[in-house]
Formats: sequence, structure tokens, C-alpha cells
Amino acid sequence: MNSMLEYKGYHASIEYDAEDNIFVGEVFGITDSLNFHGTSVTELREMFEQSVDNYLELCEKIGKNPDKEFKGTFNVRIPPEMHKKVALEAAKQKITLNQYVVKAINQSLEKNNVMKETVIYIPYGAKQMDWENQGDIGFTTMYHDAPIWSKKESLVYAGN
Repeated sequence: MNSMLEYKGYHASIEYDAEDNIFVGEVFGITDSLNFHGTSVTELREMFEQSVDNYLELCEKIGKNPDKEFKGTFNVRIPPEMHKKVALEAAKQKITLNQYVVKAINQSLEKNNVMKETVIYIPYGAKQMDWENQGDIGFTTMYHDAPIWSKKESLVYAGN
């Protein structure tokens, strides 16, 4: 289920106000405040689009560059001890703290897209015995040339 709307590169989160029996939306990712509401999904979408259009029109009239979402910078607050550990690890890797954080975020996002393939090779073999001397010659194992069972599955990470 997706509770976000998108229009002209702007996104809005939606909530339901049970007290007033309306849907309330707020455009996020910009410093200006854009809020809207509607009593139906259709009205809500129309009001969202009208809100964005009015914002862009107003910015043009007053000569202001409209805010854009996701400029690529954000502040992250972490405990000082974690900050120290991350900075030291980045230094060990000879990269900046920013590069370290970008790398960690990329790895986290890639975990959700990983496909794991399980291949099982089942050996078959025969024990060779020297029955006359009651000696063990050894065990020879031969594998099938191709896997006899293969399964692809997607992995889902559930963190706490």
C-alpha cells in the first residue's frame, strides 16, 4: 500500500483525519509549506495538483526559485561514540565520512535487491575395497556435470 502522491516531481504524504472526516496531505522535502485536504481520493489528488501548480505559479510571479525535493544533502544525528567509530573506519579506508555514509546506504539498499541462488550438487560414489586382503582402497566420488536442483529466491531483510 502506498500512501503518497506524486506530481511534477513533488511528493506528499497522506493521512486521514477521523475527527473532521477528511484526507489531509502535506508536500514534503521542501522548506516551504504546502498543505491540502479533500473529502475523497479524487478531490484529494485534485487539491494536491492544484497546490503544486499554485506554488510553482507563485514562485514564478515573485521571482523565487521553487524548492526542489531531495537536494542530496541531509543532516544525520547519531551518538558521539558512533560518530567517532564511523569517522575512524572511514579514515582506515582512506575515504571521507560522507563517502563512507553513501557506501553504507548503498549497501543497505542493495540488500533488498539481492537474489540468492542455491545450487545443490549431490555426489555419488563407491567405496572401493580389496576383499581378498580386506583392505580399504578408498572412496571415489563423482559429481554430476550439472546441478540437479537449483532455486532462486529473493532475500528480505527484516531489521529491528
